[in-house]
Amino acid sequence: MLMLWNDNLKTGLPRIDEQHKELFRQVEALMDKSKADRIPAALKFLGDYVVKHFNDEMALQVSVRYPKAEAHKKLHSAFAAKFKELKKKFEDSGDKLRFQVVTEINRTAISWLKEHIMVQDKDFAEFYKKFHRSA
Repeated sequence: MLMLWNDNLKTGLPRIDEQHKELFRQVEALMDKSKADRIPAALKFLGDYVVKHFNDEMALQVSVRYPKAEAHKKLHSAFAAKFKELKKKFEDSGDKLRFQVVTEINRTAISWLKEHIMVQDKDFAEFYKKFHRSA
């Protein structure tokens, strides 16, 4: 099993951190071979949850006039498009390739989430904390 969530990924924004933890839990659940029949539902939930999380994050950024919000939104959109592409690849794959595609989805999501949280989300969290100290 991949090491997923750890405290180094905390932004210090409780709502965002809880959503990040849930994203990692859902990605990890995709790799559970014993629940292969639940993968389509898990992918749907994960896709929907990513959209919800991105919307929540963007609303928070807009509320504090985060200057990098538009660039952040573009990163979210690019990931959402990649996830949609991988989900379609899963749906189009035969039974023999499905687990291989799920592994690709897992690796892509974990890699992107870790990088995104460590760089962009932590940058936003620092801005948000400064905004609230000065407000």
